Amino acid sequence: GYKSILSTEVYEQAREIVADFVGADLHDRTVIFGKNTTEAINKLANRLELAPDDVVITSVLEHHSNDLPWRPRALVKYVDRLEDGSLDMDDLYGKLEASWGRVKLVAITGASNVTGFVPPIYDIAELAHQFGARILVDCAQLAPHRTVDMGAVGSPRGLDFVAISGHKMYAPFGVGALIGPRDFFARGEPDQRGGG
Repeated sequence: GYKSILSTEVYEQAREIVADFVGADLHDRTVIFGKNTTEAINKLANRLELAPDDVVITSVLEHHSNDLPWRPRALVKYVDRLEDGSLDMDDLYGKLEASWGRVKLVAITGASNVTGFVPPIYDIAELAHQFGARILVDCAQLAPHRTVDMGAVGSPRGLDFVAISGHKMYAPFGVGALIGPRDFFARGEPDQRGGG
């Protein structure tokens, strides 16, 4: 019916708006809506097919939303902070090097709600990719204040996955998004089955 066609069109336009907001090209990326950043990160955790001896590197600067979903699925290693509250980049490099070949993901905050520090996410992306890992950036705190540009899929400094929450940007409660490579999400089983 007409209302269904209109609703679908508006929903797809919302994907375009979100993709544009984070510098994602919808030809090779997709926007998956959920309730918030927590649900977005959990969706990725469910989809990554992690084994217990796989490594996810995160940091002590994270919100629980970017920590707890990884714990039951993989070996989680935490990058330390420096005395000024910033991320210890030498520790990140050391953890990547020590787990070479086993690191599947670097899951890092775009802006810490713990210390206020804004990590150099594009430098971290380049480092993660050098070690064969993907990167997720929890942009819940970053996106309301800074431009986020995911870059091209496969770019050394590109962000593989970004998670955001609408309510952090004064949108209504109950909406968030996970943005990532279209081909990654085309594989595997859906989280939920049903129509439409």
